[in-house]
Amino acid sequence: MRSADPDRSVEFYGELFDWKPVHLGAEGDLDFHLRSAAVAGLAPTVAPHQPSAWLTYLSSADLAGTVASATQAGGRTLQPPTDRAGRGVAALLADPQGAAFGLWQRGTFAGAQVASEPGASCWNELACRDVAQATGFYGAVFGWITRASIYSDNEGYREWLHDSREVAGLIEMGALYPPEVPAHWRTTFEVDDCEQTVSRCVEHGGQVAFGPFDAGPGVYAQLVDPLGAAFGVIALIPEFRSPLA
Repeated sequence: MRSADPDRSVEFYGELFDWKPVHLGAEGDLDFHLRSAAVAGLAPTVAPHQPSAWLTYLSSADLAGTVASATQAGGRTLQPPTDRAGRGVAALLADPQGAAFGLWQRGTFAGAQVASEPGASCWNELACRDVAQATGFYGAVFGWITRASIYSDNEGYREWLHDSREVAGLIEMGALYPPEVPAHWRTTFEVDDCEQTVSRCVEHGGQVAFGPFDAGPGVYAQLVDPLGAAFGVIALIPEFRSPLA
């Protein structure tokens, strides 16, 4: 994530998910750890009025090639490929509808070391208004295809697939989204108890955007941290929990 106040973010997510900060260098970057394993990352915002936000990263074995493909497909480069002290190479892009996402080509650090268990990321999804355009862009750049959801009761929800493996979700932004809300990627974290997590979020200065409600695979809520960064939480029903968790 990008944070306008890293110390406040460390405090909030430490209370919410029991994450511990591991500082990486002079630029202020850090990893969040859950039980001594990297679960997420944080970097300070770089512009005076840049909002705090979670950022979905997609892995690339050839980052320069992926950036070129994205540009050819109508995307924009927001931050060119940058070496991150040998840990990997990162870039920040926007798709044709303006949804920002990161790219990561691994060096000494592959990425999150824990996922799909309570306290860790379990899902990312794109919310946009032009599903056909999004399908064309991500298909051209990453080789993804979509299918109608086999999990959600929302008729407009889709899953992205890569080599028959589910990699993310796709939802059309309908009338419930104010017109000024742009297309965006969003991250969901698994929790043991959604209602308790919602209460803890509010107790430590966060807000509830909507929920909790039954989302099919589990009880879901959309939350906002004290600095304005939105994220989802979900308590999965047993059949959707990872067998490794």
